[in-house]
Amino acid sequence: MKAFAVMTGILVVLGAAAEGTKLPFDTYSGYFVSNKFEPDAATSFVVITDQAKFDQVLGVAMVMRDKSHRLPKDAFKSNLVLTAIKRGNALWEYKVEGVTVEQGVVQLRYAVTSRATPETTFACPLIVSIPRDDYKAVVFIEDGKRVKTVKVGG
Repeated sequence: MKAFAVMTGILVVLGAAAEGTKLPFDTYSGYFVSNKFEPDAATSFVVITDQAKFDQVLGVAMVMRDKSHRLPKDAFKSNLVLTAIKRGNALWEYKVEGVTVEQGVVQLRYAVTSRATPETTFACPLIVSIPRDDYKAVVFIEDGKRVKTVKVGG
């Protein structure tokens, strides 16, 4: 019985390792998607490594009494930004379930919900920062399904 308990413990540890190491992350709001960035795409997935690229994809949406959580000015010194964008006749909301890394591949897991808007089109971004590191790729996993893999730096 003791050997079984030890083996079970090893399996649990190995199972946890197979899922990858959890990464700290933060989410941001108060941004709009540039109408010049992939305007005809239904979805876009981007790994942003610097402020210039961020500014090509997203802009600050200024409204009165806005309390949106925005990136700090020096965010790209120590972070990367992962962005998923959905466009069309719906308002999309995202809920990040977790971010992990294994062998240089980041997995961003999130859930989406939508509300149809037949008269209006929207471009709704998910904006997530993670610590900067030497990553190979980012896998976007939406509602449990792999939807896109983006090479980092490519």
